[in-house]
Amino acid sequence: MNYRIHPAAEMFPRMPGDEFVALKQDIRANGLIEPIWLLDDQILDGRHRYYACQEVGVTPSFREYQGDDAAAFVVSLNLKRRHLSESQRAAVAVRLANMPQGARTDIQPCANLRNVKPISQPEAADMLQVSRRSVQTAARIERDAPPEVFQAVQSGALSLNLAAAVSELPAEEKAIVAASPVEEIKETAKAVVKAHVANNSGNNEWYTPAAIIESARLVMGGIDTDPATSELANQTVGARQIFTAADDGRTQQWFGNVWMNPPYAQPLIGDFADAVTDKYACGEIEQATILVNNATETKWFQKMLEEASAVCFPASRIRFIDPEGKPSAPLQGQAIVYMGRGDSLDMFIAEFRKLGSVMVTA
Repeated sequence: MNYRIHPAAEMFPRMPGDEFVALKQDIRANGLIEPIWLLDDQILDGRHRYYACQEVGVTPSFREYQGDDAAAFVVSLNLKRRHLSESQRAAVAVRLANMPQGARTDIQPCANLRNVKPISQPEAADMLQVSRRSVQTAARIERDAPPEVFQAVQSGALSLNLAAAVSELPAEEKAIVAASPVEEIKETAKAVVKAHVANNSGNNEWYTPAAIIESARLVMGGIDTDPATSELANQTVGARQIFTAADDGRTQQWFGNVWMNPPYAQPLIGDFADAVTDKYACGEIEQATILVNNATETKWFQKMLEEASAVCFPASRIRFIDPEGKPSAPLQGQAIVYMGRGDSLDMFIAEFRKLGSVMVTA
């Protein structure tokens, strides 16, 4: 009898070729030690052992799964035996969260998912022992990048950060990466992303110097949300939850400690300034450090001052950094607005006095 593979088994990437060769050699020498798990005449766990037995002529042994949560069972077994990177586990979490929402044509026709419980992205992240931010990133890659790019993340050939950068490329450049052989896809992706940045320098985002980010992190005790950022910028910020231009962070729910350096173009800067002020005022977030231009005459800046506890006016203009690490030639001054109380306010005053004058409004 030829068994089909259960969709829960297909959540995990295929075993690399050298490991599969070693598995065949072991089964040929010692027989099949661990049985293959079945559910409704489908292989729930052990597809590689099944294939290896077929190739070396060993009759496999089977065991029927009797539980009520097949996906959790498969995750538990594979996390113990597979050495997957965080990027790979995040990709598994995306497929785990998606799977119960209907039959997935990209994994296997499935007539019966009665033993698979619906799982949210946060629950999947916890099960796979990865951050929710990583799962959000993997979901964007699956949505916005060619399938070959997401598959490369699953196999370990691409990291989340590099694949996320590919997902933001124009369609023709994504296609170049997708057409690359899997053994070359990493170098191709790096080259295409670098060339895209170089050829579009006039439209580059500008990122906050790392020293200011570290001061904000020290003051707040960590950064939970960055609502106006990119995958590349977050390599420095390290926020647990981020929203890129595609997500439109103005409309999303934030939490915890917020770092924000919003786009300076109107109406975006005003919208983001209003959003952080409103979210702090209603208690949706705990504290926030916001880097903006010192447009004290604007309504949005005056509104922020109503909720701010302190504002730092740097003694010199901040030289933002481009994606290649080159500093800008700033055309205007900035302000660093803090919303918070208690010891963190004292910490803000002490830390940001290193940059310039601090005005306490609380």
